[in-house]
Amino acid sequence: MSISKQLKALREAAGLSQKKIALELKITQGAYSLIENGQNSITTEHLLTLSKLYSVPTDRILKSSQNAVTMSPKNGFVPLINVGARAGFIENRKDEEWLGTLEMYRIPGYDSQKNQKLFEVEGDSMMPTLTHGDILIAKHLDDLTEVVDGSITVVITPKAVITKRIKKDLNNNSVILISDNANYENMTYSLKNVSEILIVQGKITSSLNMINFANDTTAKKLEHSVELMQRDIGQILEKVNTIK
Repeated sequence: MSISKQLKALREAAGLSQKKIALELKITQGAYSLIENGQNSITTEHLLTLSKLYSVPTDRILKSSQNAVTMSPKNGFVPLINVGARAGFIENRKDEEWLGTLEMYRIPGYDSQKNQKLFEVEGDSMMPTLTHGDILIAKHLDDLTEVVDGSITVVITPKAVITKRIKKDLNNNSVILISDNANYENMTYSLKNVSEILIVQGKITSSLNMINFANDTTAKKLEHSVELMQRDIGQILEKVNTIK
């Protein structure tokens, strides 16, 4: 398929008119019509604009590769804000172009949702629930009143990205942030100092909870039961030998 036919196919698939595309490219409808008819070539600037508009890579337009997919929220990909990107995220969290520079992932078992993001856990303040390096799946919260006290949230302030359990204090127009690790004190933030709150929907972890069988009551009971069974079997074998 030629570039001109590919452009027409993408436009029609998106349900857009030539007039709309021409406005996006800042050219006349007649000039764009010549591009779709193959009578005019497309500039690099226009190619990049259409790539973003249709959420497809430029290769898809130039080579007509049906399998090429741009990694963006529009295509089910979720941006990852790792520890190193936190400072940039605070400043650019509403900048879609900046968010597009982050690593993007599709999450098995989760339907991608608008305003959904991934956050890397830092530190041990939420141990044992969350461990350093866990990845949280979080979604922007529109209405604080809908959150159940004790829910795990990611709270964005002008200076920090904070992962804590939340307790509402709406009478004082504030929230109390609580750590699972008892070594950390609670923090109180006025809502006017909170830029955004995201509710944690799940996590991705590489840490497995290990059971200490040496101190586990169930394991000790099992060991005792095995010892009793061995004793009973020994007594039965002695009686069988006596009969013989």
